[in-house]
Amino acid sequence: MARFCSMLSVGILILTVFTCSIGSQTVDERLQQFTTSFMQFKRVVETKVTRLETKNTQLEALIAQKDKQYELLAAKVAELELSLQNEQPPLTSNTRTAVIHTEEVITVTNGEKDGRWGRLESCPTGARAVGYQTQNKFEALFEDVDETGLNMLVIFCDDPLQTKISSPVGFLGDWQPIRECAAGSYMKSFRMRVSPAGQVSDRNTTDNTAINNMRFMCSNGRELRSEGNTGGTWGEYSAECLDGICGMETRFRPDGGLLVDNTALNDVRFTCCTPDDLEILTE
Repeated sequence: MARFCSMLSVGILILTVFTCSIGSQTVDERLQQFTTSFMQFKRVVETKVTRLETKNTQLEALIAQKDKQYELLAAKVAELELSLQNEQPPLTSNTRTAVIHTEEVITVTNGEKDGRWGRLESCPTGARAVGYQTQNKFEALFEDVDETGLNMLVIFCDDPLQTKISSPVGFLGDWQPIRECAAGSYMKSFRMRVSPAGQVSDRNTTDNTAINNMRFMCSNGRELRSEGNTGGTWGEYSAECLDGICGMETRFRPDGGLLVDNTALNDVRFTCCTPDDLEILTE
């Protein structure tokens, strides 16, 4: 009996030691698992923090770039405002603008005096005028409607971008088909059909229309004709621009109404190209 009790005591002791060993290993394993998880979490957090810091750096660089662009834009706007005050087109180092020689201008003698002259518009350097289009307000059905004739003139240049230069924007009328010189030729002179102020008409004597139609002569001898208004009479052709037309100025009366006669386009003069104008600038 004593021997059995001694063996039982030894068994209990061994079981106790085994149980404690198992419990100790479980705690260690859990501690190791917790440590591993914590390190993974730490690496994830550090990675996200690094990414956020990188994005913040990129955002600051982008903001600085936008601020610089805004400063450049503000400088260009200020330059443009100054040039408009001086009635001169803005000149910048990266803008390809034709050098205009204002003493070489072709005009006609039957232009009207109403309105005011606008700014000089010109084709890009290396380009010249090869076509045109008009906006015409044709005769109204009722006598109390203000007639305006030719409202807007657009000139097409032969640069790759097909630049257009125009008179001030007209508000009335329909666009007529574009007329262009044959390939390789260019516009060199013009004439105008004009209804002068005070001319007696069948409808009334106070509603003047000024320019009603225009025609151009190409360098190959072909005349460009547009479907325009029939009022008034044709004047003589202007002198010729040997190297073609590069710029245009227009006299325009945009306002009118019941008490003021709106005459729209009144007169046009064109600047001739020179060898310097036609030289392609390399940037």
